[in-house]
Amino acid sequence: MSFPIERYLLPEAPSGPPAGFTEVRRPLTAGLPQRIDLGAAAHAVLILPTGLARQWLAADPLAVVTTSADESAPRPVPAPRPLPALGARVPLRLVVRQGTRVLGSVPFAAGLRRRCGPLEVVVLGWHLTAGTVRGSGDYGSWLAVGWRAADVAVDQFGPPPINVFVWRRRPPAQRIESEQGAARLRYHHRLLDKKLRRVVR
Repeated sequence: MSFPIERYLLPEAPSGPPAGFTEVRRPLTAGLPQRIDLGAAAHAVLILPTGLARQWLAADPLAVVTTSADESAPRPVPAPRPLPALGARVPLRLVVRQGTRVLGSVPFAAGLRRRCGPLEVVVLGWHLTAGTVRGSGDYGSWLAVGWRAADVAVDQFGPPPINVFVWRRRPPAQRIESEQGAARLRYHHRLLDKKLRRVVR
C-alpha cells in the first residue's frame, strides 16, 4: 500500500540519465551564455539572467553560485553562501533551440524532466562558480543533462487523485490538509449546497 501523499513528494536526485536518455556531461569553460549541442539538430544555451556586472567582477572566481549537490544533500541544508546580491536560488536556465526557433526553457532543478518540441530534456546535475558567470576559463564548473526524442508516451504513471467527497468520508486521522485548504473546501461545499437547494426548490 502506498503512502497517501507519496505522489506529492519530490523524487530522489538521479545518479544517471533515465532509460532511453542520452547523457551530455561537459565542463563549462567558455563562460555564460554557453551552447550545448543536443540531438535532432537542436542545441541548448545555458543562461543566467541576473542583471549584475560590478558584483560579479568583485566576486571570488571560485565562489559557488549554484550546485545540484545542495538539492541532494540531507536536510537541514547549510546556510546560503554569500553571493553577490543574489537571492537564495539563482535563475539558471537551459533554453532549447532548433536553429533560431526557441523550443522551450528548462529551469534547473535536480531530476526535472521537460518536453521542448521534439526533445525531452532532464536535468542531471550542475556546478556553477562565479568565474564562469564572469567569463571564459576553467573554474570547476560543469553541467550534466540528458535528452531523448519525444516520440514515445510517458513511462511513469501516478495514482489518480481522490475525489473530494470520498476524501471527506475518511477518518480525520487519515486526512492530511492545511487549515487554509480545509477552509477553502468548506467554502466550496457551502456554495454547492446552496446551488442544490435552489435546484430542489
